[in-house]
Amino acid sequence: MKKYFVYFVCVAGLLISGACLKGRLPSDIVLPISHIDSTFLTYFQQTSGVTAAEGTTSLTLSDGRVLWLFGSAHLNDYVSATGMISCTPNVHNAAMTSNSSFAMTTLNVGTNDFILSNEAGTWFAPLHAYQYADTVFVFAKKMGGPQNTRTYVAKLHFPDLQYLQIDSFSFNNTNYGYTCFTDTAKGFCYVYGLYQPDIQSNNLLYFARFPMNSLHDTWQFYSTDLWVNLPSQAEAITQVPGENFSIRQVKNKYILLTQAAGKTCNKGTEIYSQTSANPWGTFLNYQLMHTITDRLDSVSPVTYGVTLHPQFLNADNEVLITYAMNGYSPCIPTCSGGYDNPDYYRVKTLRVGLKKIDPAYK
Repeated sequence: MKKYFVYFVCVAGLLISGACLKGRLPSDIVLPISHIDSTFLTYFQQTSGVTAAEGTTSLTLSDGRVLWLFGSAHLNDYVSATGMISCTPNVHNAAMTSNSSFAMTTLNVGTNDFILSNEAGTWFAPLHAYQYADTVFVFAKKMGGPQNTRTYVAKLHFPDLQYLQIDSFSFNNTNYGYTCFTDTAKGFCYVYGLYQPDIQSNNLLYFARFPMNSLHDTWQFYSTDLWVNLPSQAEAITQVPGENFSIRQVKNKYILLTQAAGKTCNKGTEIYSQTSANPWGTFLNYQLMHTITDRLDSVSPVTYGVTLHPQFLNADNEVLITYAMNGYSPCIPTCSGGYDNPDYYRVKTLRVGLKKIDPAYK
């Protein structure tokens, strides 16, 4: 009996001491196992149209096509003889659609930005999008000038996805639209925004909604179990590193992905996951989901923009996740003679099982 008592005390002591250490997990919890989806990776290895681009967000349209939105991109610059692309992107933003066979169609006209700027010397970085009837609304952040804290929304006509116009809103220095989703039962579009976002530090994350059939109607802002009408009365639901986050509903939970801040080589290699029963949180089950292992001479590339694409949940109950690569410079200059390796600038695709993100998933 004494032997069994000593054994029990030792095991209990180990479990308690391990669980009390910051960042440690009980021994019966296994960290998520993620892997590259090589099949999906090939869909973004185009030799015409969008040959390489910063990050991507996606929206499944009502006709079954998927709209893919990119930041700075390379268009039609792939050199077949060498397998290289130009060192410099030739558009500030790009878009393409994929059909059920994953045939890609680039939407930019010539070498023009897909979302056109309404002011000289500035351009737009697409965030996320939603569709209502014959209009697709694309949230975007204005770049190129002084720090921008307005929310911009470009309108596209559906189904041809022709650019129509862009509107802007001022909401207490907060950029909304990094993630958005609609609830047809309640009639709202919900959006997440960052207050004066800084790519190098933590940023406050806010949550808002507006009638999905009227973007210009009254917006409401989440404030600790209440919806308020003044953006200044909103309360942050959490903090996220840099602009690296993505929130999507998968089955009965909301998954928050974050990526370490940095946006420079040798930083930002850790991707984390959390879950919540509600879109405003509280987000729990914080854990390291993936460590980016891309390397060139022991140097990791510039990576950022982790994004979840729940519509591509596979038969193994694994979600699709992407992150952006933007080369190894300045740590390792790779541009030579005006050309560079396209794979240093292409989207990377990951798979991770839902039960690895949250054991409560079925």
